[in-house]
Amino acid sequence: MKYLVLSVCALSVLGFIKPQYDSGIDQSLHWAQTPYHPLQQSVEVGRSFQTLVKFNKPFKSTPTVILAPIKYDFGDTLPQGFDIQLSAVNTVGFTITYVALSPATIFGFDVSWAAILDSNIYTYELQTNNLPVVKSNKEGNTRIQPLEVTFPENWSLKTAPNVAIYILGLKMVEPWPKINVYMGVITKTSAQFKVSVGQKGTIEFLRVNMIIGEKDTLLVGTITHKTNGGNDPLNVVNPESERVKKYDDKITDEVFLKTPRYTLYGISGLYYNYGAFCRFLTKNYLLVKDKISVEIGTWQNSQLLDGAIQWFVYVPKPDAGVTDPDCAQVWESCNYQGDSFTVCDRKMSFPKDGWNKPVKSFKVPEGKVLKVYNEENLKGLSIRIEKDLPCMEVPKFSFLQLVGSLGDDKFWEND
Repeated sequence: MKYLVLSVCALSVLGFIKPQYDSGIDQSLHWAQTPYHPLQQSVEVGRSFQTLVKFNKPFKSTPTVILAPIKYDFGDTLPQGFDIQLSAVNTVGFTITYVALSPATIFGFDVSWAAILDSNIYTYELQTNNLPVVKSNKEGNTRIQPLEVTFPENWSLKTAPNVAIYILGLKMVEPWPKINVYMGVITKTSAQFKVSVGQKGTIEFLRVNMIIGEKDTLLVGTITHKTNGGNDPLNVVNPESERVKKYDDKITDEVFLKTPRYTLYGISGLYYNYGAFCRFLTKNYLLVKDKISVEIGTWQNSQLLDGAIQWFVYVPKPDAGVTDPDCAQVWESCNYQGDSFTVCDRKMSFPKDGWNKPVKSFKVPEGKVLKVYNEENLKGLSIRIEKDLPCMEVPKFSFLQLVGSLGDDKFWEND
């Protein structure tokens, strides 16, 4: 069988957008004397507070957004539940909605966020109340609930990636909640993470957010605080003061010592003394050369016994990018696998060199039509592709020709 031969160098450049990155911290929900915000002043389950976050500069295409709480502040009444929800992501910003899942008071959160436009970076969010292992507890022992996620087929992961995970939502029922989430076995198609609950704590609801990337573009680490008893300032109640301890971590992979590089962190575990407010803060997070440092602490009458944060460092690959949303993309194999090329603002040029493979799967911009011909110069039998097509087997075609131009209705058509 003869397949199309094609020069795609110029089109590959025109079809991809260079990576973009932005980050910040949302501090719109915090303790107030008067007037109280909705999560602080009411006992209605489901009460919420919503805020719009704007990027510092618009993105060229819709980015991937990751949320990572860095401060929890809520009351001592159980059950206690909260849910931090991401929605309405577009090129200029996104919306965060804070929801109370119980009548208990919620004073506030600080949530760090990162927006990344890079086809090598993915996010996966999971919410569940199917937690039989950690929903009940009779003995007070540590229980571990494994949970599995399967990555979408169109993710082009070539090897098992690195994954950072953050707690966005919890509903805790029993006192002395000791909670931690961490990754288990990771492959290029799926990942297992585990929910560990100790002491007498129980969980009825969990929402986690994961950022996922190849090991040469995303580095992940964990920093933990564990109390050492009465000498631990985070375990000593002092109504007037904020108490913190500084922790360091070290980067040894030279890939992540290069610039540009970007970093973010968030809470992945907590254990506080029931009977007082849960006040878990992190501050002064820094990445300098090969060193990461952060302060973990609490304040007023809260006792933080254990705490865990996960950090990531992201380094864009030299050839990284994302497909322009106004371009079609074509892969050599079904389900968007293998090598690919893009069709953007000019007619494809045949039959020189550079492509000697089949074409099996297609992604087509909304509102556009891609035409595939089996003869050169737009002749012969043609097929209209009006939406994403994960697999097309066409043994009767001896020569496939893909053409398209956004500025020429002869090749692109708006429906």
